[in-house]
Amino acid sequence: MSIKSALLLSALSTFVLALSTQARADVIPLGAAGDYSILYNDKGGHNLSISNDIVSGNVGVGGTGNVKFSGPGTISGALDFSAVNTGQFSNSNGSNVGPTSVNYSVSAVTSALTALSNLSAGYTGGTNIAFTNAGETVVASTGVLETYNGISARVFNVTGYSANNSSILTIQGDGTGTPVVFNFSSTFSSDVNLGGSVVFSGTGLSSGDQVLFNFQNSGKNVDLNNNKQSFEGIILAMNDKMSADSVNLTGHFYGGGGGDMNFVSGANLYLPTIPPLNGSVPEPSTWAMMLIGFAGLGYVAYRRKSKPALRLA
Repeated sequence: MSIKSALLLSALSTFVLALSTQARADVIPLGAAGDYSILYNDKGGHNLSISNDIVSGNVGVGGTGNVKFSGPGTISGALDFSAVNTGQFSNSNGSNVGPTSVNYSVSAVTSALTALSNLSAGYTGGTNIAFTNAGETVVASTGVLETYNGISARVFNVTGYSANNSSILTIQGDGTGTPVVFNFSSTFSSDVNLGGSVVFSGTGLSSGDQVLFNFQNSGKNVDLNNNKQSFEGIILAMNDKMSADSVNLTGHFYGGGGGDMNFVSGANLYLPTIPPLNGSVPEPSTWAMMLIGFAGLGYVAYRRKSKPALRLA
């Protein structure tokens, strides 16, 4: 490789590195799980049922779980199984659309579920809050600031939950884009139906990827049914039984290790729109790396332009 080529490659590498190291501090750190809209944490040959729904994005199934796809319905992404192919996928409706591919022995599913287990356990404590049928307005800045995997979040400890289909949960951003976590700790002893709808106010919050409903208990029922209203957020219940029906969810649906998982009867899932990078301005260190990259590119261009042309005798 010539010196010029080496310089050009170095400059380009520096520039790309500068762009790739802009960490997102304003979304929940999902890690490998971020590639999936639904992840089923099967623990023994149970079923994920998808029927009469729209599922945007990829679906991942851990353990030896099965997928029963009836409908009509749509899965717009891939269907990945962590296990080898034993015929665990069935499609019983010829009008179904998707999945785009069915893949087996996908190690990324196991990595994603591990990332979710660590994420769920990574939040503790929080400001106590109880949800009622009257609906709540939650001011994000009043939550306890906790940091997991380098990302700070405002954490609330849910002590009670009751919400009907007319309830509205309003989450007021703190102006910085800091994510919000509603933590249902291991001592939370009730089944939960996430009814009502979720809306954002203030500034800094605009995406379902910025809000986490985190269930740390085991063996409970976590349901999402709000009569086709809109719900925003990541629902994570690794060791509970999960179901969703008659809802428009903009977020992710993760867990279900307590038994079968149902995503049925008009439970539509849409992937959140990632908010613009907080402030849309890179950190000073990122600017420095980008300037070094541009300088390298400029030097290479200058050398090429200034080199005398070769004259033939």
